[in-house]
Amino acid sequence: MTNGLSADGGTLVLERHAGEHWWGGAVADGRLMPFADGYEIDLRDVKANQGMPVLLSDRGRWVHCADPFAFRIEAGRVTAQADRDGAVIETGTAAGGTLADAYREVMGRHYPPTGGLPDALLFTAPQYNLWIETVFEPTQDKVLAYAEDLLRNGFPPGVLMIDDRWSDDYGTWTFHPGRFPDPAAMVARLHELGFRVMLWLVPYITPDSPTCRLLNDQGLLLKRPDGYFGVHAWWNGYSAGLDLLNPNATAWLRAQLTDLQQSIGIDGFKFDGGDAPFWRALGAADPEAYTHAWNRFGVEWPLNEFRDSWRAAGLPLAQRQQDKYHLWEGRFGLDSLVPNALAQSITGHAFTCPDMIGGGEFRFVPGPNGEGFDAELFVRYAQTAALFPMMQFSAAPWRVLAGEHLEHCRAAARLHTELGAEILALARESADTGEPIQRPLEYAYPGHGYAGITDQFLLGDAILVAPVVTKGATSRKVAIPPGTWRADDGSTHTGPTEIVVDAPLSRLPWFRRTT
Repeated sequence: MTNGLSADGGTLVLERHAGEHWWGGAVADGRLMPFADGYEIDLRDVKANQGMPVLLSDRGRWVHCADPFAFRIEAGRVTAQADRDGAVIETGTAAGGTLADAYREVMGRHYPPTGGLPDALLFTAPQYNLWIETVFEPTQDKVLAYAEDLLRNGFPPGVLMIDDRWSDDYGTWTFHPGRFPDPAAMVARLHELGFRVMLWLVPYITPDSPTCRLLNDQGLLLKRPDGYFGVHAWWNGYSAGLDLLNPNATAWLRAQLTDLQQSIGIDGFKFDGGDAPFWRALGAADPEAYTHAWNRFGVEWPLNEFRDSWRAAGLPLAQRQQDKYHLWEGRFGLDSLVPNALAQSITGHAFTCPDMIGGGEFRFVPGPNGEGFDAELFVRYAQTAALFPMMQFSAAPWRVLAGEHLEHCRAAARLHTELGAEILALARESADTGEPIQRPLEYAYPGHGYAGITDQFLLGDAILVAPVVTKGATSRKVAIPPGTWRADDGSTHTGPTEIVVDAPLSRLPWFRRTT
């Protein structure tokens, strides 16, 4: 059943059923899902992560709007308000009446799978981002040294990402000649070592650069209502914005990236930025459309990564979570990884990646004597990421760890590699069917009281993962779903039941269903 409501000043109100739980909206709020009474958000204000104008309940109900809307959960009601005149909020109830049924119906209607898949290596091997090791100062020598040290320390090759400031100006996407004297030779060497290479970029243009003047003359920058191109602050300075809704502008950028592939050998790109608040500040009438256009542009490169997206469900994009700090708890802590991944999954972002292991916010970088660094946190972070569809290192484990801590990180990387073929098979299935790769227990086993379990996840239907995300913990409770499950330590458990497992720092508890 589906209903439509014109949101010309109108409001959609749904009475919550007894015991009904709701998810959706902003992935960065995964820790708050399912939503408690009092939760509210305006999806125009989603920052630094994936946003979807979709709500789902474990009674099979769903809400969808093609435009951003505000909603709140309060006093036994779900209230949604469209933000633009003429927008239509739809609501429906899927046959079967479960969270999975609601997901399949709304995604099938509005965000069907494309059959496309991000590059296979993103799933089968760890990823390595140079950000933490080179913060704003990457060089050819540093990149090669990182790759060689990585192999020397027993980590498998994979995708290598060269992050911010490999170029001179933003929008001038050519290697800085002083820091990278021979980028083609560097990439050729990385390929010899078994890596594929990605470059970071944003849809922003440094003002007063030759590129900015050229693009302005060609009418390819986003202009303010007064006819001049705008400049606004983002996290790394002030920039103009490439007009991503202008096909001539995207053709210009496509040509730059194609040249990097053909002349240097670059394999893919990390498409950073592009979030709606920047476009709104520049005066865009439909800021979210620019975020969506950025996502659509990146689909052309299977080796991709995005941190910001809007209505990108079903697209073959690698979706990294919001930047995290070197913390155990909170919105930017380790304990947000699994809840946010579950939020990604049930809002249609199947190809999920946690943030860089240990935290990707550069202010986390340990001081020269390791001030503020927690080796236990780093290990638990690696273990948590190991059975995500993707895992990504940045801070070099061999620099910040030693002894058994370093070996535990190597073991996490090996585990991901050993299960890589299985993870890739799940990704291919997801590309065809739209089913999430990581799944909440409530998704696969409705009616067992699992809605509030957000510190475990299923990888497909056959693997249950229960990482430790609490400082100092050496055991944890695990909900075992129906069936027989063999644990990583060889023990077997028949569900539904709840058990307590030993989890010393050397162990990531995980289970495989046998019947």
